[in-house]
Amino acid sequence: MKDATPQRVRPDGSIQLTDHDRTALGLIVSPAVEGDLPESTLRFGRVLSPPGDEAQVVSPVTGRISRPALAQLGAVVRAGAMLVEIVPILDTPDRIAVSTQAAERDGQIASAERELVQADATATRARALSPQVVSAAKLQEAETAVATARARLEGLQNARTAATQAQTRSVSVTAPITGVISALNVEVGAVITKGDVLAQIVRDGPVWIDISVPPDDPIGAQYEVTTATGPVTARLLVRGRVTEKDGTRHDRVVVDAKQSATLRPGAAVSVQVARGVGRGIVIPESALVPGVETDTVFVETSASVFTARPVRIATRYGGKARLATGLAAGERVVTQGAMALQGESVRAQLRPTG
Repeated sequence: MKDATPQRVRPDGSIQLTDHDRTALGLIVSPAVEGDLPESTLRFGRVLSPPGDEAQVVSPVTGRISRPALAQLGAVVRAGAMLVEIVPILDTPDRIAVSTQAAERDGQIASAERELVQADATATRARALSPQVVSAAKLQEAETAVATARARLEGLQNARTAATQAQTRSVSVTAPITGVISALNVEVGAVITKGDVLAQIVRDGPVWIDISVPPDDPIGAQYEVTTATGPVTARLLVRGRVTEKDGTRHDRVVVDAKQSATLRPGAAVSVQVARGVGRGIVIPESALVPGVETDTVFVETSASVFTARPVRIATRYGGKARLATGLAAGERVVTQGAMALQGESVRAQLRPTG
């Protein structure tokens, strides 16, 4: 049986498509044009929070985490919202103190029980002998003694119950500020110590990035930070003045609040540092097909015929690439759908020849 897949790849390696194929692959073709793009250098940095925009959530007691956290990593929480519950566990000094207090309270309860028995017996005799032998005043005094002894006993018993409940009652840990949970160290059943950091919350707002650069590097004219949702711009806050132990200096840039949502304190990020301007053929990075030794673009050499062309990149910035070689102005390059064409080439190479 012949392969039902259309033969789009021609013997010379070019790809010929129908109008239907072009639409199905979502191709967009644009003429290559000259333009200006800054020279850029790839550097790496670490995200920081400005002072006051970050808060740590610490455990107020030693205990065991009784159930999953009520908010997840990356969630937005409001100040005062409950994050986790902890069942207290007494450490050795606290256990000794509590045991001593419990023993003293048990002794007081035993003494109060004896006083109540004695006062109740006295009141019973007074009631039997009143009013012939015991006056009404004496009977009232005996009744008051019973009530006082019973109230004292009940008070001590209630205190013992409250102390027992306090040892086993869950302690709620709440968010100190409104923000995003950037770190969460909560596992059900885990034993934590008083003062352990359970979570970290970052307030919405700008973030800083400390970039490691060679000591003699000039500052950039523009900065672009790579994030999971695409590049965001940053601006220089301060040039580093000290050479660190690793032989670099740390320049600090700031990303505005509107663009900082995906940047978490402590995360390592890549930063393009742009300086000056160079001129050449500028294409969208979406036109590039990454390769092991070189990048490739697809050029429409004639109507609906596309040929792979190796290119050398001079610089990248802002989602664009300026080419050193590979394209001339006016050539029609695929700016969207290049990876689909690459897939066609790969399928042709894998297709059986027998």
